[in-house]
Amino acid sequence: MKKWIFLFLLFPLACAAQTYRYLGVKDGLSNRRVYCIQKDKTGYMWFLTHEGIDRFNGKEIKQYKLTDGDTEVNSLLNLNWLYTDRDGVLWEIGKKGKIFRYDQLRDRFELIYKLPIEQFRDLPAPISFAWLDRNNRIWLCNEETIFLYHTATNRIQRVGNELKEAVTDIEQIDESHYFIGTETGIHYAKLENETLELIDCDKLESVKVQVSDLHFDRKAGKLFIGTFLRGVFVYDTHLKSVVQPDSNLKDITINQFKPLNDQELLIATDGGGVYKMNIATFRLAPYIITDYDSNNGMNGNSINDIYVDDEKRIWLANYPIGVTIQNNRYPEYKWIKHSIGNKQSLVNDQVNAIIEDNDGDLWYATNNGISFFNSKTGQWRSVLSSFEKPQG
Repeated sequence: MKKWIFLFLLFPLACAAQTYRYLGVKDGLSNRRVYCIQKDKTGYMWFLTHEGIDRFNGKEIKQYKLTDGDTEVNSLLNLNWLYTDRDGVLWEIGKKGKIFRYDQLRDRFELIYKLPIEQFRDLPAPISFAWLDRNNRIWLCNEETIFLYHTATNRIQRVGNELKEAVTDIEQIDESHYFIGTETGIHYAKLENETLELIDCDKLESVKVQVSDLHFDRKAGKLFIGTFLRGVFVYDTHLKSVVQPDSNLKDITINQFKPLNDQELLIATDGGGVYKMNIATFRLAPYIITDYDSNNGMNGNSINDIYVDDEKRIWLANYPIGVTIQNNRYPEYKWIKHSIGNKQSLVNDQVNAIIEDNDGDLWYATNNGISFFNSKTGQWRSVLSSFEKPQG
């Protein structure tokens, strides 16, 4: 029995099955280099880029600029971190110590606080790391002082940095305890009564690495430590031990950890794409990697940030594309097309009709003859095309 599949049916099926979507400059993105991805309380996706902040509503992208009075703040020292608080309010912080909050009613970013410039005239980037904790406090860190901005009261609190090291990331354990990563290692500390108290943890402090990202899994009691060119380390708070899982990530910088579900962790790398790790066994495997031979795959292995939304779509800040969205709800499809000079391909990309014969083989009627695909051998053959030699 013959089965007919017409072209006007083929195209909608291919679109519905697509697992990747790309957002770039041609789609309205202000720059291909994206540093952070966040989602606000309205459901909009926000991208912090090399040139500003972009908002995506699912159809189009709107660009936002930051201003200090009448001056546009476009220096890369002001475009560094993007966070949402517990109420879904968006905050942007830069290395110059300026804090911006998104005002939904006015649809703009407002400068809420900036470090007194007279104290840091000799430092073009006085802040090494900025972070929003679960207490709705923004940490502005340098090697001497940690400035805590209370978002609810606009109060600034100065805390001495007892580490005397440049902070690179922080993970909160409870209301007052934190893991703090620096350029030379990792520490355990308690913040209370405007004092940062270091707590001895010899196993953890023995890990002398440049920390790039931290993730604490509260259910498992495990701290995942991403490093610069040293791979991943895991500190088990129950066993008080540090292990380094066997992997091929030891020559790749870890940019970001992000939970995929209760059992698995996504790892964004600088040059190696995205890996997936089992939280219990530390089993590691490539998950989203560039495939230049695929027409529906990942493009670019430099991943700065990951966001997993409520529908399990994975948003990737990947250079040089911009933003890539992976949707696992649909199965991956295979794109069949003509390849110049390759006889083992479709003879022409303009397909008018397809027939499946009784043997399960496929016949493609194109604008340049007929292509026959043998389902058993996987081989192509064409007839009546301009590539066939005329019979003498």
